Amino acid sequence: MAQNSLVRTLAKPLLAILGPAAVMTAGVMGAGSTTSLVLAGAYFGYSLLWIVVITLPVLVVAQDSASRIGILSGNKGTFTIISQEIHPLLKWFFFPPILILGFIANMGQTKVMVHAVLTIAGVDEPDLSLIVAATFVVVIGSLLSVLFGSYKHVERIMTGLLFVMAIAFLAVAVRGFSEPMELAAGLVPNIPPNAGTRDSMQFIAAIAAGAIAITALLSFPYFSAEAGYTEKDIPMAFRKAVLTFGVIFGVWSVAALVAGASVLHKLPNALEIQDANQAGRVLGPILGGWSVILFSLGLFSAAYSTFITVAQLQTYFVLDAFGKDWRFAAENKGFRWVFAILLLLPGLSSPLWQFPALLAIVAAMVLGILGTPAALALVIYLINKNSLMKEYRASFVRNVVLAFGLLLSFWIAYRNIQQFLR
Repeated sequence: MAQNSLVRTLAKPLLAILGPAAVMTAGVMGAGSTTSLVLAGAYFGYSLLWIVVITLPVLVVAQDSASRIGILSGNKGTFTIISQEIHPLLKWFFFPPILILGFIANMGQTKVMVHAVLTIAGVDEPDLSLIVAATFVVVIGSLLSVLFGSYKHVERIMTGLLFVMAIAFLAVAVRGFSEPMELAAGLVPNIPPNAGTRDSMQFIAAIAAGAIAITALLSFPYFSAEAGYTEKDIPMAFRKAVLTFGVIFGVWSVAALVAGASVLHKLPNALEIQDANQAGRVLGPILGGWSVILFSLGLFSAAYSTFITVAQLQTYFVLDAFGKDWRFAAENKGFRWVFAILLLLPGLSSPLWQFPALLAIVAAMVLGILGTPAALALVIYLINKNSLMKEYRASFVRNVVLAFGLLLSFWIAYRNIQQFLR
């Protein structure tokens, strides 16, 4: 009895956030966001903490709005909702970018997972044969970890990973929390001067973009349907969105930036650090070998959660676009086949990508520049459609937050296009 009581006590934090918001939060906390946050801290210290904080309300409200749209549609898929509520052709505007984005992003996530595993194993300079072998093991292992379960199985895995990622980065960042005045100063909005060739405005855009992504915005109707949410669950879903997106994602984002700011920013060669894997190796001589392991574990978890979530979402979109059963259920063999293909193709082809893993992720972000404002505009239109939302039509405050997010997404698009043209 005492053992069962202990298990229930330890499980309470997991049960409090278990649900679609936990799955999507784990997916958002990917290698691209991790890299942006860690390097922002390494290059600019604590001065960009404010952008992490002001994007959290947009993330919470945008995802909760998408969830409400799905629930009040009768738990239909996003593309079905678009076809019925707006126009059938509109879904084909979103379909190609989602497939391209997912493929490129998951090549990058695979490379990050492989590098993290090899770093934990103590391999600093692996040859190509070892990378290929590690890629095969990581990709097949990732597929087997979820393929024969169900949506609820994935939900439990992602909920657990949220705590793994948050704890891993908090442990590495703990030194920074002994500098409260510097942390407080970073919460005051300001645009720091460029650090050498590192553009501070570009990092502000990258951090904000990590919280507002086209795939995440369009995915929530599927997750809400899989969880079996109904209209009476809307208040509970909002509370879970606040806990996962607002609190856990917020703590993780702050910890990742602080990990870079408290240690790496103080190094004379901080500007030479190119990616998160390199940042993890630099931490070793400073904080000890444990920090490299924890950092790499957090990085692996971030990449794995996004790898699985992206393939799952792509499967939903593909099947829904063609009017097929998109439910992640044991009896739905069509889902498993498409899911396996969309996970294996980018994963196993990742060794062919000869550029840094970060470049694959950044390329995916560039392809999504125009899609994110369009997805936010779609959410704003539907959440205000009286015939669909009825009493849950967006309030003034909700619309203000969503409008701010839309303006922010246009600014991110402008900054990325400007950077790309350079």
